[in-house]
Amino acid sequence: MLKHRIFTALVLLFITAGVMFYTNPLTFAICCWMLCLTAIYELTKMYKFSIIQSIATMLIATAAVIGIAVTSSDLSQIMRIISVTTWCFVTPLILIFMPKKFPKISIGIFSLILFIPAYYALNIIHAFFGSWQLISILAMAWIADTGAYFVGRAIGKRKLAPKISPGKSIEGAIGGFIFVLIYLIILKSQNAVDYLPNYGTTFKFAFILTAVGIIGDLLESWFKRVAQVKDSGNILPGHGGVFDRIDSLIAVIAIAYAIISGMKITLLLH
Repeated sequence: MLKHRIFTALVLLFITAGVMFYTNPLTFAICCWMLCLTAIYELTKMYKFSIIQSIATMLIATAAVIGIAVTSSDLSQIMRIISVTTWCFVTPLILIFMPKKFPKISIGIFSLILFIPAYYALNIIHAFFGSWQLISILAMAWIADTGAYFVGRAIGKRKLAPKISPGKSIEGAIGGFIFVLIYLIILKSQNAVDYLPNYGTTFKFAFILTAVGIIGDLLESWFKRVAQVKDSGNILPGHGGVFDRIDSLIAVIAIAYAIISGMKITLLLH
């Protein structure tokens, strides 16, 4: 199993780097949306949507994405509001009250508010900041997850959310935050990122994005628990489904963009 996980992770890393650095913006956007569509399909399949219902959900989401792409209006403020509302208010409430079921209409709505803002953020950050800056943001989710895993295994005793994800510990969450903070301090000290104007912002970035990454992970865990499935899918050997791999990423990239656009930092300022 571990060999499968490592091999799959290396293949995914190779593909991700290739798409980010060696494709044009349209191809990058299409690849990102295909990834999101796969996760949306997995989410609908978990909740036993018929094939027609799944296709309809994916078509509605795709139509919304195309509409966003062709509009001449600036939708950044709308995307910020959706992202902050979703990850800072709606999702925490779900994790607090832990509803025992999700109607299909609510899953359809989640398919829109979870993935479209994240997709929008991916493309805007990639276009205005470039591939390296985008990877530096996505890496926060990977580093937080890695730090939480190792610290949790070493000293984790107090459960973070035992009814949702028994394997997560408070110590692990703190460890993930410390790992991300050290990572961002190193990037800032080397002037390697364009979105951290000072060390105060660096601390805020580390804290907020580690927290929302955990929230994204816990939300998907609760989705699976309610649907009574172990993984969102089986397309990735040793990892489960696509949604299993990007649950924290979609939260991190959406909120990172909300913070960056809120600070009005653009490539033109550098």
